[in-house]
Amino acid sequence: MKKFLIILVALIFCVGGFLLYFYRQGYPAVISGDVEPAGETQPEPEPEPEPIYNPLTGLEIPEAIHSRVVVVSIDNLKPARPQSGLSQADWVYEVPAEGGITRYQALFYSQRPDTIGPVRSTRPYIVDICRGWQGLYVHCGWSEDARRYLQSGVVDYLNEITYSQYFHRDKSRKAPHNLYTGMDSIYSFLQDKGLAQEQEPRAFSFYPAGAAIPGQAAETVVFAYPTVTNRYEYDAAEGLYYRYVNDKEQRDANNDVWISCANILVQKVTSQVLDSVGRLKIDMTAGGEAMLFTGGKVQTGRWKREGLDSETLFVDEQGRELKLTPGQTWVQICDQAAEIRYSAPTPPETAGSEESAGAQ
Repeated sequence: MKKFLIILVALIFCVGGFLLYFYRQGYPAVISGDVEPAGETQPEPEPEPEPIYNPLTGLEIPEAIHSRVVVVSIDNLKPARPQSGLSQADWVYEVPAEGGITRYQALFYSQRPDTIGPVRSTRPYIVDICRGWQGLYVHCGWSEDARRYLQSGVVDYLNEITYSQYFHRDKSRKAPHNLYTGMDSIYSFLQDKGLAQEQEPRAFSFYPAGAAIPGQAAETVVFAYPTVTNRYEYDAAEGLYYRYVNDKEQRDANNDVWISCANILVQKVTSQVLDSVGRLKIDMTAGGEAMLFTGGKVQTGRWKREGLDSETLFVDEQGRELKLTPGQTWVQICDQAAEIRYSAPTPPETAGSEESAGAQ
């Protein structure tokens, strides 16, 4: 009996050692299917690609943009409306010009419309806008001061008077409100002249989706220049301001899109009349008051610019750069002849008596 017990204990130790050996070799895992047999490994999962954003609009895009910033001077007289390409620009500036009229400076980076215009002339302070972006400036004609300024080499430029082959006329409209270009023509010019076709513009700071936007309510915004009045109406569902010009919906002739934007930046300037024609002088580095309308709110601050080859910064009262809502931005450059008004929505209980949130 004693001999039998010794044999049994020895057998148990042998079986236990045998099982332990296989356990350490991964035998149970292999049997259960928890891991792959020796020599085979599971492939690592592909990491999710980092999202890519347009630095000028904050909108997510499928691939990186390889473009040159292009700024086009666009007519804003009545015979020029509706204009082509404004809905496809990343930024648009509205700038006062002689006689109380305004002119658009449309900045294209992410989209390449076939038709842009009507293209018009430029002035030195308008060139300064493009100079801050270091883009290509596209125009037709110039004042004498602007001619000397551009020919000094401050920015690359394309003037129809010299290079008419990159422009075309729309026979359904009357001159001078019928001159157009397109991004294919503009890039042909860049290639023909050996100019840069790509650049990396500065990136702006944007609110994340769902962020609470500070400021006072401002859902109707009016900019009254001497000869034209623009009105923006905020659509809370879309988070966009829709534009009216002289109480008419402003639409793009290219696609009939009602022009809207996510942000309205106000850059207050002081203008001086230079001559009997009414041409203006504006210091685009002087700094001054600024406003931002975004998300149905208004914020106040200042604009500043270190030099003509530097970008313009819009900052709040504490000196922090103002954040934008992702989307297109319009910049209203307003001199002392322009009036700015904005208002909150009228509460139901006070219907019939609009409650103004502010006036400038």
